[in-house]
Amino acid sequence: MCNFTIISDLTPDEEELLYSEFPPNDYEYVKVADIINDNWQPFFNNRRCVGIAKSNDTIALLEAHDIGVLGYESTTLEPLTCAYIVTDLAAIEKMDLETVDCRFHNRPLTILETNRCIIREHSLDDFDAICDIYSHESMTEFMEPLFEPDEEREYQKQYIERIYKFFGYGLWLIVNKADGKVIGRAGVETKESCKDYSQVELSYQVSVPYQNQVIATEVCLAIIDYTFNTLGKKSIIVRVDKENIPSIKLIKKLGFRHQKDDKYILSV
Repeated sequence: MCNFTIISDLTPDEEELLYSEFPPNDYEYVKVADIINDNWQPFFNNRRCVGIAKSNDTIALLEAHDIGVLGYESTTLEPLTCAYIVTDLAAIEKMDLETVDCRFHNRPLTILETNRCIIREHSLDDFDAICDIYSHESMTEFMEPLFEPDEEREYQKQYIERIYKFFGYGLWLIVNKADGKVIGRAGVETKESCKDYSQVELSYQVSVPYQNQVIATEVCLAIIDYTFNTLGKKSIIVRVDKENIPSIKLIKKLGFRHQKDDKYILSV
């Protein structure tokens, strides 16, 4: 995740609240008023910008120039119209800026990094890579195959637009840092098998050429930590066929205990 140019209509005192998380030596701060009368386009070259604004006029102006905005409601006089709003500037985190920018531009959001992998949302540009992973017959021995191509593409499109934006989590891609290739999928989802919203279901698939390299363990450990400590979930379940011995060994190694039938559970 790169640093941003933060464009705002905040007062100097309000900007001070951001500095502990976004120090000025790491982030560029620009006032809307300082560039509003200039030619905007040259200013944006080689910059990744995000807005923090407390008025709908500023929000409209920034969004018109293709900048995602995090709204700051400092009063109740003017309810803001942007998708993401905070009431405490000091509570904003780096991931919040990343989320605002990626959601506004419909870009996949990077969720986690491990020693060898990047875990991120997928986009339709990843469609062929996902299909290639599932083209190996052994990949669907213990899981459902993909739909037919047209149906699968539409399913992925709806998943990206609805699941990620509604829940803030889902089934993500595993990208190998060494070569940038998509090598699997892993993540947590709210499913019918979950007892309530505090519980999610873990799933993971690593493509055949990258199996037996402890990648699934590395990725799942990071996701488990993220699920409990960032998402605030209380328990994670995983469903494993009794014949899938490698997966049973893996989830036991991760600390899951058998609950009943094909279900295993890990709790805070």
